[in-house]
Amino acid sequence: MKTRLTAAIFGAVTFAGVTAFAPIQQTVDADPYASAKRVAGYLYTSLNGEGTNQVIRFERHSDGTIGRQTAYSTGSMGGANRSAGGDAAGDFDSQGAIQIIGDHLLAVNAGGNTISVFGLDRNDGTLTKKDNVSSGGARPVSIAYLPKASARDEYWVVVGNQWNNPNVQKGGTNEGPIEMYPNAAFHADGGGHEQVLDERNIFLFSFDARTGTLTPVDCLDSYPGTNGGPATVAFSADGTKLAVSTWGIAHFGTATPTHQKASRVYVYDFDGGTGQVSGARFYEEEGIAGSIGLSWDTNTSNLFISNFNLTENKRDHSLTVLADNGRSVQKVANFGTGDGADIDEACWTLVSPDGSKLYVSSFGSNVISEFNVDKRGGVSKVGQRAETDYVSRKAGTPPGDTKDMFITADGQHMYVLGAYQTFTLSRFDVSPSGALSLVKEIEVDAATEEGPGAYNFLGLTGFDK
Repeated sequence: MKTRLTAAIFGAVTFAGVTAFAPIQQTVDADPYASAKRVAGYLYTSLNGEGTNQVIRFERHSDGTIGRQTAYSTGSMGGANRSAGGDAAGDFDSQGAIQIIGDHLLAVNAGGNTISVFGLDRNDGTLTKKDNVSSGGARPVSIAYLPKASARDEYWVVVGNQWNNPNVQKGGTNEGPIEMYPNAAFHADGGGHEQVLDERNIFLFSFDARTGTLTPVDCLDSYPGTNGGPATVAFSADGTKLAVSTWGIAHFGTATPTHQKASRVYVYDFDGGTGQVSGARFYEEEGIAGSIGLSWDTNTSNLFISNFNLTENKRDHSLTVLADNGRSVQKVANFGTGDGADIDEACWTLVSPDGSKLYVSSFGSNVISEFNVDKRGGVSKVGQRAETDYVSRKAGTPPGDTKDMFITADGQHMYVLGAYQTFTLSRFDVSPSGALSLVKEIEVDAATEEGPGAYNFLGLTGFDK
């Protein structure tokens, strides 16, 4: 039976001089035997609705089942907007919107242009609101962090501010009149898409993990609208490089995407002493707009990028493997996802804890594709299908729903967000070979509104007790 919280109720408390919001628990057990099971850890996502944003905590049991859910207000606005973007109903995409740093959790508030800092109790997963800090730009969507070599419990934090997701829709024969967002002037020659905006940037912060203080430092770079604002920011495994994937300009709902403009993947050298970047280089390819998911290989300077809004001749580029040699970024391989020829809209990437598997989730077709990764960062297909092995979410899931993934540290369980229409969390078990099998899907109780785009869940992370 469908059970949702009828309202999110919060009581105000004071923490270190800052007004915080402690939840009055109205939780529902997702599993009728939850109280008899051992809590092994916790998962977190954010609703990113049209009102005040909320971070949701899920109890995770040792057998992978999900127990109680608890909602925490961020005190800042989510970024959903069902009236924006025509048929897209305000959808926008990113990866890495929530990060756990020591005993703190950081979450973006895409509509409030802030980053929320919570204290995190490692014993019971409880969150305590500490502060909201300006993101340094407009529409923050992704967070990356790196320990400082010079100071214990201090980190560099980089926030990707997307600003907007300009796109074009329809315009071909029998497709309806062309629609341009945010407006036609933006897409015209000499229009807004050619401008570099200060608010469309990557912004550097210093974070003190002892106190939870997030301090703005500097804008590291800003971007032209032609190639879009940041979707994901991520540090390389050794911390010497910072990568940024961007949105580009997508052209949806047409067989002739004449207004599409390529997304980019930027790589910078990162100075861990000063926090500054240098040596900017990027990769772009005509026919690919919307490079969303970005994951570094665990051993090399290879990057795994998921791409959507592909032209007909680039359908086998849902996943691209890039290599950075310090001077340039080059493509070394490309693959289809799902059935390969489908318009499945691959958007998110996840590398397994041991680095041997790469998973790509597809927003359009609601599938998760599996690839092998070797010790040199090379990617290869799994199984005998045309492109790769993949699994589907629950039968009947509406197209355009699947987003972020999280895999447990032991590699045995994966969780996937139904972020845009079903407002659910799906659990997959992971076999020793890395294959996925769907076990159960649960509803997110705090998502009380219905309809595409009422929420646009951002980020999925967690930890073991």
